[in-house]
Amino acid sequence: MVYTFLIARTGTPIAHLSKVRTRSVFAKNETQAREALAPMPLIFLSRTPARRAS
Repeated sequence: MVYTFLIARTGTPIAHLSKVRTRSVFAKNETQAREALAPMPLIFLSRTPARRAS
């Protein structure tokens, strides 16, 4: 799965963000995805199935 996160502190209103920054990572679950991006402050946005190579 590909997990996408917004980089922002929890509780920060979207309107107060000067830049919208996202990061995506391939992982088996959300916990592994968060560990791969530690110590960034992350807000979960989406989970998408990864495409397999043809």
